Formats: sequence, C-alpha cells, structure tokens
Amino acid sequence: MNPVVVQWNPPNPGWIKLNTDGSSRGNPGQSSYGGIIRNNHGGLICGYMGRLGYCVSLASEIWGIMRGLRLIKEQNLNNVIIETDCQAAIMLITVRKVDDSDPLSSLINACRKDMMDLRCYMVHVKREGNRCADLLAKIGGYLDQGEYIFHRDPPLELISPLIDDAYRRN
Repeated sequence: MNPVVVQWNPPNPGWIKLNTDGSSRGNPGQSSYGGIIRNNHGGLICGYMGRLGYCVSLASEIWGIMRGLRLIKEQNLNNVIIETDCQAAIMLITVRKVDDSDPLSSLINACRKDMMDLRCYMVHVKREGNRCADLLAKIGGYLDQGEYIFHRDPPLELISPLIDDAYRRN
C-alpha cells in the first residue's frame, strides 16, 4: 500500500484559494492568526498575519478566517475556496446554530455574513496542506498585540514553502 502524500493543491482555473490558520501557545494562551491567498498556479496574491493576545485556540482560527474574508472583500476578489485545518471552525461557521451568548458568536456571525456576500465556500484541509498559513500564523505570534500585517510580497520565511507548494505535485 502506497502512502498518501498530503500537500497544498491549487484551485481550478478561474478560482483562487485562501488558506487560513490560527496559532495558540496554550488553550487559552497567547494567540495569533495568518492566511494566504493564491491563484491557480500557486502564485501569491497576498497574505496577512496578526496577533490577538490571550484567547482560546478556536478564537484564533475563526479570527484567521474572518480576516481572510475581509481581505477578499477589500481586494474585490471572488470565486474563492477557503481552506482551514480546523474542522470545529468550519462547523461553527457553516452548520451549527450558535447562541448569541456564545463568546465567539459575533465573530462567527461576521464570517457568515461575509461568506453570504462573497462567492466562496469553505472546506477542510489536512494540516500538511495548510503549512504556509500555519507559518504565517506562527510568525504573527511575534508581532505586538493587536498588530495586523498585510503582505503583497511574501516574508522571507515563506518563500521556500511557497515554491515547494507551487511545484510539488502528486
């Protein structure tokens, strides 16, 4: 039996892909998020990262999705596939009813509204297929609390993984 190689896969022509991730040093703990938007050739459109401060890991995952959705709107992008390795975040945003008393309800509702306004959908990806977003989320942990950085060009730490993703295929 051959092992299955998990990697980032580009979207079909005419679509772009947003990969998001959250990072937390403890749960709850110091948290950050990151994301990357790429075209169907694996080329970087833009990326982002930010530091939240102290929160639960699920909050950092949802913040990463919400910031990515806002960036899609700001950049006037459409036909977007959103990938995250957090199944719980996908369920909260796309399926499960969330009570207004839930501390994450405003974030979840913001994501739902943005998804309705955009032509996009969300899917689960294994962690190995989300490594560029994971790297940005981890780098975001070194920012000042509340800081958010938008990248038109990749940070140096991201160049090698981007190239690997663009040229490595099954």
